[in-house]
Amino acid sequence: MKTLKKNIIPILFVSSIMAINAILWISKMNAAFLNEKSILTSVLGSTLLMGFFLVFLLSTKAKWIEKLFGGLDGVYFWHRLLAMGTTALIFLHGITSISNLSSNSNNFLLFGNAGEAGELARNGFLFLVIFALLAKFFKYEHFRFIHRFLVIPYMIALYHGFFSSWVNLFSFDTLSIWMLLTSSIGLASALYMLFVFQRSAFRYKGQIEEKVELNATTLELKVKMDKHYHFKPGQFAFIKIKMNDFDQEPHPFSISGKEGNYIYFTIKSLGDFTESLKKNLITPAEIHITQAYGHMTNTLSTKKQVWIAGGIGITPFLGRLRSSEEFTSDTHLYYSVNYESEAVHLDRLRQLSNQKENFRFTLFEASKQGFLSIKNLEIDDDCIVSMCGPRPMVMTLKKQIHSKYPKVKIEYEAFSFTGTLVEDIIKKYKTIKKKLKTRKLTS
Repeated sequence: MKTLKKNIIPILFVSSIMAINAILWISKMNAAFLNEKSILTSVLGSTLLMGFFLVFLLSTKAKWIEKLFGGLDGVYFWHRLLAMGTTALIFLHGITSISNLSSNSNNFLLFGNAGEAGELARNGFLFLVIFALLAKFFKYEHFRFIHRFLVIPYMIALYHGFFSSWVNLFSFDTLSIWMLLTSSIGLASALYMLFVFQRSAFRYKGQIEEKVELNATTLELKVKMDKHYHFKPGQFAFIKIKMNDFDQEPHPFSISGKEGNYIYFTIKSLGDFTESLKKNLITPAEIHITQAYGHMTNTLSTKKQVWIAGGIGITPFLGRLRSSEEFTSDTHLYYSVNYESEAVHLDRLRQLSNQKENFRFTLFEASKQGFLSIKNLEIDDDCIVSMCGPRPMVMTLKKQIHSKYPKVKIEYEAFSFTGTLVEDIIKKYKTIKKKLKTRKLTS
């Protein structure tokens, strides 16, 4: 129920797009006295185009989209869900297609016959979407590079849809304007991400003046910004480092604080790029940064706050603690790590706990105490819970908290930028299998 409430606005937005499209197509084709099979084929085909229009629109990560979908974690979730659902519709559209449906059989040298171009678009989509769903097993920069090619089958699909349609989609009636508008926005979004985003989005520039190794796996970058950089504690940004040893793909990191004209990034070595930061970054170095993203901003409230950080998930809370804002409510930070040696800014956190009357700090060592669970947390119905950490930890705690305290407001960041669909399916299968086995033993 909580998940449904969180996604009610995205559901209404996506459903409205799909409903408007279906109504316009059914009305138009009924007026043309076409049979049910031709209507179904056209509605499915146009729904495919709506799906990929939304996929490309979400990829722009525009501010209004981030707000509408409840943060970038919601944007990525719906981006992936729409890509999966739309890909599945390709098969239905193929099954219901009618060989003689096309009345406009135009040919262009690049894409060939408009009717046959649908098969070419389908194969391109299937290859690239399947690759995207398996992205967890590829390097981040390779995933991003191949992901860009989705615009090619989309252009072929648009050609197929517009030039093999039974109805004239260039007549500038209501349906025509709708299709031209959504297709133009979808294509413009794709081309924007391909050619413009890399230049326009990274408009904030600065110098990395210090690189401090906090422990064996974590480092902190101190960046002097060329101009004022606005963010809220708890947000993150995409960065690019302008050095020959680093790829120029954007990488997301939480902003862990600000002091004057300096901002901080606290980064854990989890992949090739972060490992390269630790080994190859020489200061000073030029850095380009996007606007700040994220909705887990720990808004000031009079309600009791419970902060839960897992590993490098401490960074959003460091940003809040480093801000000049005073705490207006009792706040308890739980910091879960495998070993104490993995914790960062431990002395600072303990010092703040002693200095600030309404701030408490608890270090939780999983190697000694097991996994953090609700029994370790001081929570009641009248509090706000903020979590950031590994997805399994966050989602498990979220479920535990809501089962015992359904009225508690929970805000969290726990998402993967390369997708975890395969892993999610495997985990879901194992969970269902375990439940069935338990029921069988108890019956």
